[in-house]
Amino acid sequence: MPQHVKEYLPNFHYLLYDLSDYSDEEIKGNVQLRIMLKLLRDVATKSTEEFLRSFYEASHALLEIEDKQKGIEFFEITLRYVFNAVRDLTKKDMEQIARQIETTFPEGSEVAMTLADILREEDMQEGLEKGIKEGLEKGRQEGASQALAKTALQQLTEKFGALPEDLKEDIKEADLATLETILQNIFKYQSIDDVKKFFEQ
Repeated sequence: MPQHVKEYLPNFHYLLYDLSDYSDEEIKGNVQLRIMLKLLRDVATKSTEEFLRSFYEASHALLEIEDKQKGIEFFEITLRYVFNAVRDLTKKDMEQIARQIETTFPEGSEVAMTLADILREEDMQEGLEKGIKEGLEKGRQEGASQALAKTALQQLTEKFGALPEDLKEDIKEADLATLETILQNIFKYQSIDDVKKFFEQ
């Protein structure tokens, strides 16, 4: 490619981490980050039975979250990920998850039972296809933006404490591309001003 063209092409360097060799003790960070990294590590490397054991162990860590409502909301996101990521989960597996959560994370037992009831009504694959179809009909883009906005608010609050109300509103109204960029760079921010730059005119 001609040099005068290369000058205008992005040339990024990526930091890639192979989590498969990390033990639970080596994975650091706040409880949400630890749970997420452990599940991402195990979902592709372990059998369904082994992965479910990892999930049960991770659910114990949710008790570390002082804000119980935040813990329940994060648990629901995590559980939805588990139900969607593990393709060979049976109805029996889902019922077992719901029962196990009653002892490991009681605050989330109602969420687990509700999700299990929904998925118990039909074969999981049919349920996923129906959910995707309904999601598209109702506006998948809007739903994705809301989910990312919620995650961005949670992670920024963890990092910087209480956020200004005007920034909260900006994040809630941000488009999908902006939210993805904010989350991708979350470890680079030195202050809340670094986030505000995304919304400056």
